[in-house]
Amino acid sequence: MEQNSSAHRTVGTKQSTRFETLDALRGVTVILAMLDHVKVQFVTDVHVHVLVPLTRLSTPGFIILFGAMIEIAYLSKLRAGRTMRSVRERMASRLITCWALAALLSLAALASGNLDFDTAWRAVLGLGLGRFNEILLIYAALFAILIAMLPLIARYGSLPVVAIALLGWLLQPVFVVAFPDPPQLMNYLLGVGTGYGPALLPAMTFLGFGIALGEALNGRRSYLLVVLMALLAIVICGSELSHGVMESGRRFLANRWTNHPGYYAVGILGFIVISACLLVAKRFRFFELPQHVLAQIGSQSLFIYGVGNLWLNLLPIVEMSNAVGFCVAFMFLFCLIALGLLGPSKRNVLGMGLPALWGMKYGNVRDFLARRLVQA
Repeated sequence: MEQNSSAHRTVGTKQSTRFETLDALRGVTVILAMLDHVKVQFVTDVHVHVLVPLTRLSTPGFIILFGAMIEIAYLSKLRAGRTMRSVRERMASRLITCWALAALLSLAALASGNLDFDTAWRAVLGLGLGRFNEILLIYAALFAILIAMLPLIARYGSLPVVAIALLGWLLQPVFVVAFPDPPQLMNYLLGVGTGYGPALLPAMTFLGFGIALGEALNGRRSYLLVVLMALLAIVICGSELSHGVMESGRRFLANRWTNHPGYYAVGILGFIVISACLLVAKRFRFFELPQHVLAQIGSQSLFIYGVGNLWLNLLPIVEMSNAVGFCVAFMFLFCLIALGLLGPSKRNVLGMGLPALWGMKYGNVRDFLARRLVQA
């Protein structure tokens, strides 16, 4: 009995360590995203050749981590005995939150003059590029797809998602012929044409990789599918590198908007490299505190991303020197991350109880809408 208890504690500790690494990865990802956004807001005329490709890894990282979270927070609970309806309602509540926040960001940009009315309403519906809200719309759309496919995914896990992504890549030449001048909706859904990335169908590549990773971390499957997808990504990246290192970097930045396979390959490999760096750093006591801080930041990623981008969209763009712009960007990020690290309870005290009141009122409305959405 004592041996079984000890073994259980050992497994629990390993699992907790792995999931803390996922939180640290989420922390890195949200920092990269906000670095990109403060650059757009405060130092628009500076192009940092190393920083920009790094920050562009944030979107692949967000979707891969989203996939891992789907397995760990939803599918594993479903297999443990939760009802299909309760899991669908939980997913629907997250869908509503993501879409509502995306809409709020567009309205804030409209109020400040950063977006005109036509661009703002298109951004709310995913029919055009908004301002810092694309990943939230992708999350909302992926939640809708997962809710519809939940019985299939609950049974087969990552396999149907990867199969859909593969079918999409195989059909892409057909889409290109069928939609030579695609409307924005086709670009958003299928990834044909230029202007929106990652589109929903190709983004299933990141989603499937993330769910497969979550399954491996949960012990449901081996790492075989993760390794196979990583090997395919290496082959595609090798093909891209045939253009030369600098040209490949430029292509990576452009490939997002054309939904080129190279963007997805670099996104997967970039996520793996960042993960490997965090895992290696865990072996050194010196990095324990930074990793813990990153994990705390990751646990507050929705607050940091939502509130940070809300303020960026409310602020008008003001011309300033690069030196001043960098200082303002640094102070903005510092204050934002400090607020995130305070946690919900201390932020509630600072806000004189208003955050908790808002959370309760919004939560009631969200849960009501989620129930109605699932019933429909």
